[in-house]
Amino acid sequence: MIRSLFIVFFLLATNQVVSNELEDTSIRFLDFDVFLNDREVGQHQFELLQRGESTEVSSTMALDFKVFKIKRVKYLHQANEIWQSGCLVSLQSETEKQGNAFAIEASTDQTGLVVQRPDETETLTGCVRGFAYWNSQWLRGENLLNAETGINVPVDISSQVSEKDSITHIKIVLPKVDIDLQYDAAGEWLSLETELLIGGTLRYQRVL
Repeated sequence: MIRSLFIVFFLLATNQVVSNELEDTSIRFLDFDVFLNDREVGQHQFELLQRGESTEVSSTMALDFKVFKIKRVKYLHQANEIWQSGCLVSLQSETEKQGNAFAIEASTDQTGLVVQRPDETETLTGCVRGFAYWNSQWLRGENLLNAETGINVPVDISSQVSEKDSITHIKIVLPKVDIDLQYDAAGEWLSLETELLIGGTLRYQRVL
């Protein structure tokens, strides 16, 4: 009898834990068509899995286009990130650009976030931020970790809310280019625009 009661209580407790975990878990998808000037050249897709204070982000970007109708550009980038309370704690990315492939890995130990690039390893201390376009509240700090290169890039970030339509405009100023982002009143990421060094305006258009 006692054993049966124990099993019942154990199952009830287990079900409650599973139920609580499911309540704290949510998943979102963000899909963008990517344009070079007015020509569609690829897609960038994001999957965000929220587990309490942890956010797991999987993203894939694929581009295929020609520059000045002469040079063909093929680009494929896939990244998996784990964030804890707004700080990047893990990263694995693979990038293929013009047939050349390279990977970045970053993981947290007692010294900080250890970033392994193809040619060197660097340890970043404190709360490391990345280019979390999907959460404007995490686009803060003086540096953002580039998931493609593994470099902690110096940035200057500013934001302004339009009184006309309540759209939030965020500008990220990097050493060589600027990135302009737009968010609606609820904080949903709407668009991205930047000038490519090889020429032309790269623009994201939200489709999902």
